[in-house]
Amino acid sequence: MATLLELRRRVRSVKNIRQITRAMKLVAGAKLRRAQEAMLAARPYSDKMWEVLGDLAHAVEGQVQHPLLQERPEKRITAVVITSDRGLCGAFNSNVLKYTHRALAVWGEHEVRVVTVGSKGWDHFRRRSWPVDKADDELLKQLSFPRAAAAAQYLVDEFVAGRTDSVYLIYNEFVSALRQNLVVEPLLPIRELPYGTAEGHTFRQAARAYAEARTGGQAPGGFGAIGAVATELGESQEQERQFVAAHPTPVEIVEYIFEPSAQAIINELLPRFVEAQLYQALLESSAAEHAARMVAMDNATKNAEELIADLTLTMNKLRQEAITTEILEVVGGAEALR
Repeated sequence: MATLLELRRRVRSVKNIRQITRAMKLVAGAKLRRAQEAMLAARPYSDKMWEVLGDLAHAVEGQVQHPLLQERPEKRITAVVITSDRGLCGAFNSNVLKYTHRALAVWGEHEVRVVTVGSKGWDHFRRRSWPVDKADDELLKQLSFPRAAAAAQYLVDEFVAGRTDSVYLIYNEFVSALRQNLVVEPLLPIRELPYGTAEGHTFRQAARAYAEARTGGQAPGGFGAIGAVATELGESQEQERQFVAAHPTPVEIVEYIFEPSAQAIINELLPRFVEAQLYQALLESSAAEHAARMVAMDNATKNAEELIADLTLTMNKLRQEAITTEILEVVGGAEALR
C-alpha cells in the first residue's frame, strides 16, 4: 500500500495535470469560437455551390465538356484523409483513420494512394504499406483559402493527368461542440448525381451517400437512408438512370439563361467548386478538432478532480489510522508504567 508521502506526491502531480487540462480546455474553447465563425461563414457558400452545380449539371446535360466531369473506371483512387496536427482530442483522429482503413479494404483491388492533411494521419500511414503523400505542413497551422486552393489544384492536376481516377475526402464535420460527424465525400470527378435520389435531401447529401456506398457502407453520422438508396443504385450510370426513372421524386428544376455561354460558366465554376469544397472540409475539420479537444480536456479535468478526491480520502484514512495507532501506543505505554 502507498505511504502517506507517496499519496501526497500523487495528489500534487494530479493537481498539476488538472491545471494543464483546464488551461487546454480554455484555449480550445477560444480557438473553437474563431474556427466556428469561419466555418459557419463559409458553409452557405459551399452548400450553394453544390446546389448550383446540381442544377447546372441537369440544365446542360450533354451540352458541355470539361476534364473534371470525365468519369473513368476507378482503377486509381486518391483518398484525402484530414486529421489533426496534435493529439489530446479524444477519438477525433482514430475515427477518421478507422474509416479510412475500412475504405482501403473495400478498395483492395484498386491502386490506392493516401494524401494526408495533418501530422497524425501522416505518422499513421507512413509506417504502413499504403502509398502516402503529405499535404502542405502549414495547411492546418495557417489555414487560408489560397493554401486550400493550392492543395485543390494539386488534386485537379493529378486527376486531369490521369494519375488518379477518383478523389474522396474523409474528415470530421462539425455539428456542435459535443458532436462531430464523420463523413466521406466524392471530390473528383464531379459526377452528375441522380436528381432527387431521396426526397428532401440535397445534392451534397446525395454525393455523400454515393461515396459511402463505395467505401463500405454508412459512415458514422452519415445519411443511412440515402446511403441505402445509393447502394441500390448499383455501379453504373445506366443503373442509376433506371433507378431514378422508376423512383421519381418531385424536384423543382431551376431554369438558367447562360451568358456568355454554358461552357464558359462551367469552365469557371468547376475549379472553383473543387477549391471551395476542400476549403470547407478543412474548416469543418478544424472546428471539429477544437470541439473534440475541448470536450476531451473537460472530461480529463473532471477525472482529475475525482482522482484527487479519492486520493485525498485514502490519504486521510491513512493519517487517521496513524494517529489512532500513536494514541493507542501512548495509552498502552502509560498503562504499562502504572
